[in-house]
This record gives sequence, structure tokens and C-alpha cells, in this order.
Amino acid sequence: MAYYRIDPDRVAANRRRNIMHAALLVGSMTALLAAVGWFMAGPAGLILIAFFAGTTLTIGPRISQRIMLQIYSARPLVRREVPMIYDLVDALRERAEIATPVKLYYIPSRLMLAFTVGGQDSIGMALSDGLLRKLSGREISGVLAHELSHVAHHDLTLMALADFVTKVTRTLAMLALILLAINLPYLIEGNVAIPWPPIVLLMVAPLLSLLLQLGLSRAREYDADAGAALLTGDPEAIASALQKMEAQQRRYWETLVGREGSADQPSLLRTHPRTQDRVDVLAQYTRREEGALPELPPEVLPPLDGADGRPKRRFHGFRF
Repeated sequence: MAYYRIDPDRVAANRRRNIMHAALLVGSMTALLAAVGWFMAGPAGLILIAFFAGTTLTIGPRISQRIMLQIYSARPLVRREVPMIYDLVDALRERAEIATPVKLYYIPSRLMLAFTVGGQDSIGMALSDGLLRKLSGREISGVLAHELSHVAHHDLTLMALADFVTKVTRTLAMLALILLAINLPYLIEGNVAIPWPPIVLLMVAPLLSLLLQLGLSRAREYDADAGAALLTGDPEAIASALQKMEAQQRRYWETLVGREGSADQPSLLRTHPRTQDRVDVLAQYTRREEGALPELPPEVLPPLDGADGRPKRRFHGFRF
């Protein structure tokens, strides 16, 4: 008899690869922003960028948390409303070694949605009505573990930094191109000479920074999937939740567009990897084990009604 078990070595290997990928993407985005800042204002530009980056990462999470929750009309969920969900979050949070309590929010939407906002000192997790009603308990556990993995891996701070870099790069490039347009008559007359390589850099920098940010987001999703599989020991439930959420979103967009089989989004423009790719990677975290399944401890077995433990007949059917 064979069964499947999470392979922690494969999970660790995938996580190391994703961390290296994320470091490369963040380094590339930072280098691109530094080049644009140096072209705009020299060393002073780099100092100003570093100052604003520190300020954004300090106060940004609280501001973005409030804005995101308002956009989705989310309201707080108290423990007495969903005690089992809070207990599940607390159990997964302890496994992930997250000390900060998580506050749950309710999104009044039939779409299956889940996201996490805040930082290490304030964590808010929003769950939609559709997700809570249409996913099974195992699948909800996988979604919660995925979101908590983002927190444990410091992805909220990392993606806030990436978003800051992209926005500043776009702003500086736009300002530089506006100044270039203002001085265009002097360039035509030959009174001002500007080297073309920096101009080309300013033109392509916003697009490059955005593509790098999207690549970073996809890498962090793979890492969060791996963390969720390790926390729950149930990659099959995570894969099932992903497939259900994608099927609903596809039906929604097909209804909105008015036709079936609408064009798929290019991989480079996705914030999340393709669902099938994520499912395939999740399958790599399991390994086939030969032999009998582990014995269940007595305390988790159902209580026996009688010495033989066979089901007893009742007026409403069979039960133990």
C-alpha cells in the first residue's frame, strides 16, 4: 500500500531557488532606480530616494491596509462570528512562528477572494463571502496558510518596497522626459547636447521596473504555496482551492466579456503564476511512501457505542 507525504527537502530547495530569484529581481529594480536617480540629480538623488523609501516602508503598510480594506468594503470579523476560523488561523500562525495576532475581515462579495495587508506589527487578513461559502474546510485552511506564509516570509514588506521602486522610477522618468520636451528647441538648435543612452533608459525604465515587479510577485506566490504545503501538510487541498478560484474568475470574465474562451493573459503581465503551473509545483512537494498509513492516536478516533464498535441502527439512519 502506498501513500503520499510532504517532502521537506523539496520544499526547502524550491524556497531557496525562489529566494535567489527574488533577490535578483529586487537587485535589478534597485539598480534601475539608482541609475534613473543618478541621471536626474546625481548623489543627491540617491539620498532622497533612500529617505523616501525608508519613510514609505515605515508608514506605508498602515496606510495601504486602510485603503485596501476600504476599496473592498471590508468590515472586521470578531471571534464570536467565526470562532473556528480564528482558531485555525491561530494554529497555523503558531506553526509559522508568527507572534503578531491576525485580525480577520469580511468582504461582501460572491467572488472567492483572500488577501493580507499590514506588516509584522499589524496583520489584517480579508476573506470574501464567496470563499467562506464555496471552499471546503481543507481548502480554506490551505488559503489561510498561503496568506500566513506571505507574512512569515516578509513578503508584505518586500512587495511594498517593489511597489515604491516602480512608482518612483515611473515618476522620475516622466519628470525627466517632460524636462527633455521643454528643452527640445535647444536640442534642435544644437545649444544643448544630451547623450542618448540615458534618454533611452528613461523611456524603458518604467516598463522594465513593472515587469520586474510582476516577476517578483509571481516568485513570492510560489514560495507562499510551498510554505502553505509545509504548514498544512496538504498540498492537494491548496491545489483544489486554486483551481476552484481560477474557474470562478474565468467564468466571471467570460460573462463580463460576453464570450467563452477569452484570450489568456500573457505570463509576463501576470501578478500570479498560472494556476496549472502552481498545481504542478505543488505536486513536486509530495513523495510516494510504501507501507501502511500511520496509526491514528486514540483521542482522535470516534467514540464507540457498544463493545463491537459496529454502527447501530437509529430511526434517522446509521451512526456509531
